[in-house]
Amino acid sequence: MNLYPFRCSLALMAMVGAVISCSKQTTDPMEMTSLPGDTVLNVNYESGTLSSGVTGISSTHASAVDANYMVQPGAKGSYAIAHKVVYGDTAYYSDGAYRSESDAVALPAARFAPGDERRYEFSVLLKDWTPWLSGAIHETNIFQLKVSGNSTTGSGVPLQVRVARNALRLRYADNIRVYNFLADVRPYINQWIHFRIDAKWTLDATGYIRTYMKLPGHSFTIVDEKTNYATFAGNPAVGNIGYIKWGIYGIQEGLTRIAYHDDIRIIRLN
Repeated sequence: MNLYPFRCSLALMAMVGAVISCSKQTTDPMEMTSLPGDTVLNVNYESGTLSSGVTGISSTHASAVDANYMVQPGAKGSYAIAHKVVYGDTAYYSDGAYRSESDAVALPAARFAPGDERRYEFSVLLKDWTPWLSGAIHETNIFQLKVSGNSTTGSGVPLQVRVARNALRLRYADNIRVYNFLADVRPYINQWIHFRIDAKWTLDATGYIRTYMKLPGHSFTIVDEKTNYATFAGNPAVGNIGYIKWGIYGIQEGLTRIAYHDDIRIIRLN
């Protein structure tokens, strides 16, 4: 008997099953990837430049020559960006604080406004991070979902990812929630940690922010979720716009802080 058609049918069924299995996997929000055209910003630094070859990416306003610089390798590719701040050295002081940050505020496609639903991805490595021993918390921002303006315009920062003491912390606008989602970051110093943040930007109580993390050797896991609240923290009618920042902001007296960032992406979910 000729078994060739039967074997081909089995092979075809196996291929179809594999495709169905892969399709099912992409429905998991922790593993979902973007569809063609959904990515509105991709900063992977593979150009080897501080702007990642993307016109409008601002790297830092600090004047120190090493306030930011390229490093090798990156989280996945050849390059990443380093931001550095030295407390007490005015060359690392800009915009009213000791900071060195990149941002995408000049890119209209990368901004967010009420009605948008977006995924934000980034990878971070805390380079030779000095552990906290005692004293005040001295939180350090490593990523911000920010709304332009200030207290007089009613704007704020919808979400900050921070190092607080030796913990990784989320701080929401107006401190409506402050949550340590990783109690001790010290075992992961000098290793890449990956993040995904899904957000629905609203002015009413229908918004959400969900944060996922992938530690070395692990899969993405949801670490916090806040739903059914106004997420935008600003007013577009007075010119407030939403944008992202990544780098180092806020530092304890006497310390030097360096963080590497890579693979900053914004994906349209609606």
